[in-house]
Amino acid sequence: MQIPALKAESRGVSGTKAMRKARAEGRLPGVLYGRGQDNQNLLFETRDILKLIESETHVVKLNVSGNEQYALVRALQRDFMGDELQHIDFVRIDLSEKVRLRIPITFIGTPKGATHGGLLEVSHGDVEVRCPADRIPKHLEVEVVHLDVGEAVHFGELKLPEGAELLQNPSLVVVKCAHARRAEDLTPAVGAAAAVPSATGTPAAAPAPGKEGAKEAGKEAGKEGKK
Repeated sequence: MQIPALKAESRGVSGTKAMRKARAEGRLPGVLYGRGQDNQNLLFETRDILKLIESETHVVKLNVSGNEQYALVRALQRDFMGDELQHIDFVRIDLSEKVRLRIPITFIGTPKGATHGGLLEVSHGDVEVRCPADRIPKHLEVEVVHLDVGEAVHFGELKLPEGAELLQNPSLVVVKCAHARRAEDLTPAVGAAAAVPSATGTPAAAPAPGKEGAKEAGKEAGKEGKK
C-alpha cells in the first residue's frame, strides 16, 4: 500500500469566524489526536483534501512543520447541504498495529436475476473491520453477477484483507437481488381503512366509527340536511 504525504500547518486560532475565513482562503480546518498525545489543531489546503477524498485514501503521512507521523482519516464534516467541506479529523496510528475503520464496498456486475425482473438492493455500503494499518484497501469489491432473485451476499462472505477482522454480524445481508414490486402490491385492498396522518406525521389507519362515531356522523348528516 502506497501512503501519500500530506502537508499541514498548526493553527493557533479557532472559532467560527476564524474558520470561516480560513475556508474562504482555500484552507480547511482539521485536528489530529490520539495515542495519548495532545490534540493538534491544523490547517490543510482544501485542494489537497479533495484529492485525498477522490483517491479513496485512508492512511497518510502527515508533515506538520517538518514533523512526520502516520495518521488515519477518522471523520470528514460537510455543510448541511453536503456540498462544502467544513472540517477533517485525523487520528495518529502506528503502521504495525490494527485500526478500526469502515471500508466502502463497491458492487461489480449486474445480477443474473435482473434478466427476469430482479432488482439489486444494497443494505450496507461499507463494512466495519479491524485491519492492519498498512493493509487497508481503498474499498472492497463484491461480485453480484451470480445473484439470482432472492439470493444475497452476507458480511460473513466478504473477502477481507489479510489479517483483518470483521466487526459486524456475519449473517447480516450486505446486498441482495430482490423481487421487483408489482403495481398491484402497491394498491390498497378493497375495503381497507384509509390512511390518515398521525400526530407524528406517520400514516396511521383510520379508526372504526363505533357508537360515538356513528352519533357524530348522524349529527353531521342532520346539519347538511338543514342546509
